[in-house]
Amino acid sequence: MLMRKLLPVLILLCFFVRGFGQTISPLGPINLCPGGSQVLTVTGTTGAPTFQWKLGGANIPGATLSTYTVTAAGSYTVQVTGSGPGTLFGPVVVNFQPNPVAAFSFSPNNQCGTIPVSFTNTSTGTGLSYSWDFGDPNSGGNNVSTASQPSHRFVGTPGNGTQSFTVTLTVTSTFGCTASATSTVTVSQLPDLTLGGPGLTVYNNRKYFRKCSNATTAQFDFTNQSTTIPTNTFYRIVFGDASPDYTSATFPSPASHNYNVGTYTLLFIVTGQNGCIDTATYYVFVGSNPAVGLGNPGNTAICTASVLTFPISSTATNPPGTIYTVTFNDGTAPVSFPHPAPADISHNFLITSCGTNSTGYPNSFSATIQASNPCNSSTATVVPIYVSERPVADFTISPNDTVCVNSNVNFNNTSGSASEIDNGNCIPGKFIWTVTPATGWTIASGILGNDFGLVDPSTWLSGSTSLNLNFNVTGTYSIKLRIGNLTCGEDIITKTICVNPIPTASFSINQVIGCAPLTVSTTTIANTPLCGTNQYLWNVTYTSTTGCTPTTSNFIYVGGTNAASAQPQFQFINPGVYTLELLVISPAAACTSVVATQVVTVKGKPVVSLNPFPSSICVNGSVTPAAIVTCYTSANTYAWSFPGGTPASSSSANPGAIVYSTAGPYTVTLAVTNECGTTTVTQPLTVQAVTASNAGPNQTLCGSSVTMAGNTAVQGTG
Repeated sequence: MLMRKLLPVLILLCFFVRGFGQTISPLGPINLCPGGSQVLTVTGTTGAPTFQWKLGGANIPGATLSTYTVTAAGSYTVQVTGSGPGTLFGPVVVNFQPNPVAAFSFSPNNQCGTIPVSFTNTSTGTGLSYSWDFGDPNSGGNNVSTASQPSHRFVGTPGNGTQSFTVTLTVTSTFGCTASATSTVTVSQLPDLTLGGPGLTVYNNRKYFRKCSNATTAQFDFTNQSTTIPTNTFYRIVFGDASPDYTSATFPSPASHNYNVGTYTLLFIVTGQNGCIDTATYYVFVGSNPAVGLGNPGNTAICTASVLTFPISSTATNPPGTIYTVTFNDGTAPVSFPHPAPADISHNFLITSCGTNSTGYPNSFSATIQASNPCNSSTATVVPIYVSERPVADFTISPNDTVCVNSNVNFNNTSGSASEIDNGNCIPGKFIWTVTPATGWTIASGILGNDFGLVDPSTWLSGSTSLNLNFNVTGTYSIKLRIGNLTCGEDIITKTICVNPIPTASFSINQVIGCAPLTVSTTTIANTPLCGTNQYLWNVTYTSTTGCTPTTSNFIYVGGTNAASAQPQFQFINPGVYTLELLVISPAAACTSVVATQVVTVKGKPVVSLNPFPSSICVNGSVTPAAIVTCYTSANTYAWSFPGGTPASSSSANPGAIVYSTAGPYTVTLAVTNECGTTTVTQPLTVQAVTASNAGPNQTLCGSSVTMAGNTAVQGTG
């Protein structure tokens, strides 16, 4: 019964899958910018179809290809024939969106280049994004910005005049429409800050003057190499060692200064003729090439999640400013620290070295320390470091850890390889499955493996990564996975499977027939699962009873129950035949019962009408009424009332001829009763003596033939 209900839906879905093979790409809605266009394409057609594109339901002349380029707003469809079912696809709604408005202001203007310029964005549009180009390529990556309200320090070219920059703002709306605005920013140029000195180099992205020796002091001669010398008006050097600054209006000859061993920050400050002052930062280093050593921590054949500590040596005489960087090639980030170096460094190796090669040592890691300063660098390395994988047992269960008897369950080993490193060789670990109890199941695919009673995992026979078991006896089963290698030992995980019986569905009802509204209680009988709780799904189908009204299903759940209750209560409101269906669903929806059914017949009051008889007769005339009864006609009783008639009453369904001897208005009444109630119907009757003066167009004098018009049956109501 449930399948019959689903069948029309499945057929409809099949039709949809077939019909939706063809479509328009893109489906839209589509937003276009002024002057934009979009190509619409029919996809999924077969054979030799024909196409007719439409705008607003009207054919577009000449638009008969599988593609159409849209340049106007509107609702587009396409009629496809000769390919599949043939139908109208779409609509695709195309909207044209306005361009945004780009605008901005800035402040200050005509200032020295050391002063950042702030930009105020006054653009308008929907969901705007921003792209700034400051026209200042010498500022490098700072020449562009995506901020709404950016600021920019203009670098330009050195000099003592002014320099203009064309700043462009491009805004893009959420619909992809763009607009641009430009403005000119004027900046007073900055003097050039080039300073000469010994051993100039770049170290860690910084400019260093350096002298590399074992001397404790060194003299540095700094020279003025500014390209704007003719117009510079003042120079200042801050040596960075707390000694007096060098100052000069001309800086024609070298400025000499002695530094002790170490690193210093030097500032070169220049004033231009236009009054703009700028500062450059340099660094000074006095020292020697660094030395470093990295000791072996001892045993370097370890398991994952093991910590090794490496002694650091030969760093005591390194000069200040030396940087130490330790790198482990296991994917972790390098660690750096300044001089003086620590006595040692520890590292936790979390992954196996299988698959990593280190300076000729396969399947190994290395530890490297580098000591560097502006003069040079040196390194020390410990290799090989063999890291075997510490076994961590785990597996997945599919479809669920709660199943029904005679079900297949898949167990998939997700533990990893548990590989160990033996003399540079990567050897996968071994694993075995154990199922307890040992009966009540069979192997559908795969093998359990075998440890042969031995502790050494290298002697085991591994089981299958994917093991499929069929459980043919209800019960609770323990599934154990044991995985190990010789270097790191073993790990065990156990999970439980509950195998429930297939649920049974059976129920009784307190009454199978009765009058509407009929309340029915159910008593459900179902087996109990070993674990979890069964679910219940009730369904009610309806068949109308001939002659009864209404002819539609009408029932409700009462007593706080519903379609998922174990023992629901129903109230059936309309007459008819109701079939109750119960489906019991096992825990985890692993399986279902056979559908159990019970039939309830709901009876109703009689549905009564009268056979057609005249609504008007002559005195001493007669009518012959008869009851027309439907909806459970057995055991009915009839009560006729004929005021003014002979006989005046009857208990027969067909009382025969009723004679009226006195003129006047009368009402014929019939009450029909069955066990569900009484239905009463009436019909007016006029008894008259017709004369020539009051005869109607369809009547003649009483005693002659009389023709009645418009006699109809009367439907009774309860």
